[in-house]
Amino acid sequence: MLAALGRAYSVAVPALWNQLLWSSVWLLIFHPVVQNALVCLEKVTEAKEIHIYLRALLAYAFALAGKDDKRQEMLDSLLKVAVKDEDGSIHWERSWKPKQRSDFPLSLRAPSAEIELNGYVLLALMTKKTSPSQEELTTAAAIVKWLTKQQNPNGGYSSTQDTVVALQALSQYRTLTYSKDGIDARVTLSSGDTVLTQFHVDSNNSLLLQCQDLPQVPGNYKAEVTGCIFMQTALKYNVPLRQEDAPFRLDVHTVPETCTGNKAHVTFDIAMSVSYTGQRLVSNMAIVKINMLSGYIPEKSSIKKLEKQGQIQKSEVNINHVLLYLDEVRNTSQTFSFTVEQETPVRGLKPALVKVYDYYETDEFATAEYTAPCSTGKA
Repeated sequence: MLAALGRAYSVAVPALWNQLLWSSVWLLIFHPVVQNALVCLEKVTEAKEIHIYLRALLAYAFALAGKDDKRQEMLDSLLKVAVKDEDGSIHWERSWKPKQRSDFPLSLRAPSAEIELNGYVLLALMTKKTSPSQEELTTAAAIVKWLTKQQNPNGGYSSTQDTVVALQALSQYRTLTYSKDGIDARVTLSSGDTVLTQFHVDSNNSLLLQCQDLPQVPGNYKAEVTGCIFMQTALKYNVPLRQEDAPFRLDVHTVPETCTGNKAHVTFDIAMSVSYTGQRLVSNMAIVKINMLSGYIPEKSSIKKLEKQGQIQKSEVNINHVLLYLDEVRNTSQTFSFTVEQETPVRGLKPALVKVYDYYETDEFATAEYTAPCSTGKA
């Protein structure tokens, strides 16, 4: 009985939610403020050149407003410039993007802004009062294929913002194409004559992540698949630091820098200087991530002081790292520091990493290391 109720719920709720969504949208679009905003958006479409990201936003906005003609106009213009890949997927790219880092040749995922761009196109395709046509579903499936290829091993993307947009789009596609029947896929993963594992995906476990460690890398592996599923391989590795191509300049040191005084081994300041040296005049919002040395914790009051003084816009303090949020970074240096204190003595401390990166263009980053003034001291 409960199983039957669950199946009925899974079918009824998406339909009910879709009705409630459109009821809410139609109530809102007749509000004078919304009407005036739509007039402004329609005037924007008359421009000779519209940035591809803006076209995606306009398409979704018109879709939510029920303006099918304008929605279709934007989608048609987007489809003319779509990038069609050999595997059958399609996506959109901006005319400008950050320079590819030479020290990270395997970093092939799309920039954060392009994840958002493609997410909005998919949302525009899937958002309409009537059910999407078969042609629209086919196009949507090709976008879904590209978006899933860009996911990281945790199922997300580069930032909170692109992850939210992409997952909303993928969820909406799944809601419209969901079928409780016909899910039956099998995967046999082998290396040479040895079968490592067999995966079986059906309606009972289709939302369950199934994993298998590869015993040897590099190595030769073969996957035999029946059905339709999404598979991903994840390779994690460390690389030496290289700063010559970095679009940020990041300098980090401790105060004091050497083991002088009675308290240097117990507490000291981490001082940082950040500036932007990339292709643009300024960066977008940037985040500085400071990893803690083993046995040390940040002094929260010194970080909150940075916020009160306006040196940073926001901070997040965790056990093993601190995040500092900056509205933007210019080509002039911004300096700030905070205090850390020893919680547990640790012998032979290793350096800790500091990273600054553009929140929306995560390929733009720089890294530096620091170590404790008394790192060679005995525990």
